[in-house]
Amino acid sequence: MLSIVKRKAELQSLLKNQRNKKLSIGFVPTMGALHNGHLSLVENACRENDICVVSIFVNPTQFNDPKDFERYPRITDKDIEKLKETGCHLVYIPKVEDIYENNIFDLIRIDLGILGQTLEAQYRPGHFDGVVTIVKKLFDIVEPHKAYFGQKDYQQYLVIKKMADYFKYNIEIKALPTIREKDGLAMSSRNMLLNKEERNFAPEIYKSLLKAKEILHKKSITEIRKTAIAHLCRNEIVRMEYFEILDADTFTPIKSVNQASEVIICTALKLGQIRLIDNILLKN
Repeated sequence: MLSIVKRKAELQSLLKNQRNKKLSIGFVPTMGALHNGHLSLVENACRENDICVVSIFVNPTQFNDPKDFERYPRITDKDIEKLKETGCHLVYIPKVEDIYENNIFDLIRIDLGILGQTLEAQYRPGHFDGVVTIVKKLFDIVEPHKAYFGQKDYQQYLVIKKMADYFKYNIEIKALPTIREKDGLAMSSRNMLLNKEERNFAPEIYKSLLKAKEILHKKSITEIRKTAIAHLCRNEIVRMEYFEILDADTFTPIKSVNQASEVIICTALKLGQIRLIDNILLKN
């Protein structure tokens, strides 16, 4: 049975009792507007742990664009109904003041190296400071044994792993495969904000990644990037941000696919006002 908790003190008390019984805790932090990608994380957390906790909190400190924060979908009642079907035990739905006491938004900043300088960090300045801050706060509240994230936000996953190492958390950080719509579009809460024209074009993002994968060993990295960007930018609704081929371990650009044992192809763009990201992870 799903229990809804709105205050961290109550959640901590409930989880302390579970820890005293030597029960394992799995945690899935979300901003709500749940889709099957989120639910796959929750189902894995339920299978692998005695207790599954999900948080729903639209974190203001990770939005570099106030308009993006305002339009982010908030459908908590529907989210709760979906969670009831997963076997989730606890859902934590705090107000801002329960997370940021006295509305003090002090950010936790750590040295993220290249992760704090490139791609998402470059196009969303301050974003990862907000991510580190909120995930650390939630880890301190929940104290999970395992935490689950989607591969679609791969750079964020690496940031959270680095943060967990920095603060010496004994938490297993897991990244699970991206869940896609039938047409290949990576599931995202922002997909529901796309208009008809934008939604019809959106599957081209994944197609561009698949094409890059197909020619990865046949063309130069420069040629692959040019081909992908030209494919995506043929539609005037697209505002391209990046299409990069990186070493998945170091998150640095490669000049040749043979440079890395695992490669990640990452892209981000805006369709109208809606920003979407996607990637493919490849063993070499």
